[in-house]
Amino acid sequence: MMPRSANLTLSKSRYLSGLQCPKRLWTETHARHLLPPVELATQARFDEGHEVGRLATELYPGGLTIDPGILRWDRVVAGTQRALTQRRPLYEAAFRSRGAACRVDILVPAPENRWDVLEVKSSTGVKEVHLQDLSLQAEVLAGSGLEVRKFYVVHIDTSYVRQGELDIEALFRQEDVTDEVRDRQAAVAVNLLEMLECLGQESRPEIAVGPHCEEPYSCPLKAECWSFLPEPSVFDLVRGRRRGFELLSGGTLGLLEIPESAELDEKQRIQIEAVRSGEPHVDRPAIKRFLQGLEYPLSYFDIETIAPAVPLYDGSRPYQQIPFLVSNHRVEHRGDAAAHFAYLYSGEGDPRPKFLRAARESLGNAGSIVAYNASFERRILQESAAAVSPEWEEWAAALSGRFVDLLVPFKSFSYHHPDQKGSASLKAVLAPLTGLSYANLEIADGERASREYLRILTAPLDPVEKARTLQQLEDYCSLDTQAMVTIVARLRELISDPD
Repeated sequence: MMPRSANLTLSKSRYLSGLQCPKRLWTETHARHLLPPVELATQARFDEGHEVGRLATELYPGGLTIDPGILRWDRVVAGTQRALTQRRPLYEAAFRSRGAACRVDILVPAPENRWDVLEVKSSTGVKEVHLQDLSLQAEVLAGSGLEVRKFYVVHIDTSYVRQGELDIEALFRQEDVTDEVRDRQAAVAVNLLEMLECLGQESRPEIAVGPHCEEPYSCPLKAECWSFLPEPSVFDLVRGRRRGFELLSGGTLGLLEIPESAELDEKQRIQIEAVRSGEPHVDRPAIKRFLQGLEYPLSYFDIETIAPAVPLYDGSRPYQQIPFLVSNHRVEHRGDAAAHFAYLYSGEGDPRPKFLRAARESLGNAGSIVAYNASFERRILQESAAAVSPEWEEWAAALSGRFVDLLVPFKSFSYHHPDQKGSASLKAVLAPLTGLSYANLEIADGERASREYLRILTAPLDPVEKARTLQQLEDYCSLDTQAMVTIVARLRELISDPD
């Protein structure tokens, strides 16, 4: 019987999967139906990467794209061989040899009939996974007889500030990684043999869980492979990822199985005791001190942002956070109901000038600005103001002393509920402490909010769908600030200090 791997060709993505985990490689090759659907957030990152790759071809204009949309290796490899004779930049050139195949993002003619290989990434620097990717390409190209002079990683340069038309040369940085790639190329042939041997097996290999499940990216099989763990497990231990693997290697799976003699810090012991008792840990004096630091009027404040790889507006950098939505539940005096203020920019052009005016109007000149992980809101206001004018920059700087971080009593474990599973995030705190949740919202997290707003900016939408999406965005941000109002009220109840 012919081995299952006899006619297989490993692509770049499959090779990288094999480096991460043989079980992942086998599943992606022989049992794709066992893989979960690609998450929307992951697909959005893929789409952004494709757009970055398209823009990078403008670094070397006048080239040829090799058989776009064609999946058959024999056809795209043949098309590449014909195109090589033209000595022009080639985009998505395809090669196959030594049991593997690859498409090269950009192939550029170099002196003495050689070529330069450019791997385009939407990241902001060179990573190990990029070098492994290129090392496979180096091996395949060598087997195809192509002479390569240099290997480059082309990535986003975050020092670029857009002014006017997009400057492609300034947007990208090209880093020569030839030596690093050659160093890793020596291992590729052995790796390929091991991977093909794995793929020749009739059944999936069983691989113990480990740090590789999340490196360099979270594996799509993680939920399946980690399903043997009880709830809560040793991996729910706060700041205990590495400790979790140590405990697991010693046979400890559950959080409550961790022995008393284990070396744990104070927060970890608080967490375990809360799980054991089923009751939240409440440090009333610490919570009282925190609440006494709040000065009326209170502004419960939240910002939503986008952070596109390719800057959209003058005075913005790649991946810079650009605010488009603000929510503020404002309580003028103790005992008053909160009045809600929201502003969502739905026009064209840079949202920051109008956003800042709306934020200033809602925040007034006095009182605490309560935010969850307040350093984010403070930074967004300061960066946005700096991009607009010195006057705005002065205003944003003056706000700094008014910010109060609602994360503090939860990050310090002054309050910790067993259902938080060691997390101090707003969503982890909200349901156990108040009973509220985001479950009924169409948009229920910041990443989805950013993605949906970018979709409004970049894709043609039906007016009804656009209006519905904008309302969903406002509903989400409004719940963030209403949640903070409710959390503070609940904290007051815990210390018998009713509002």
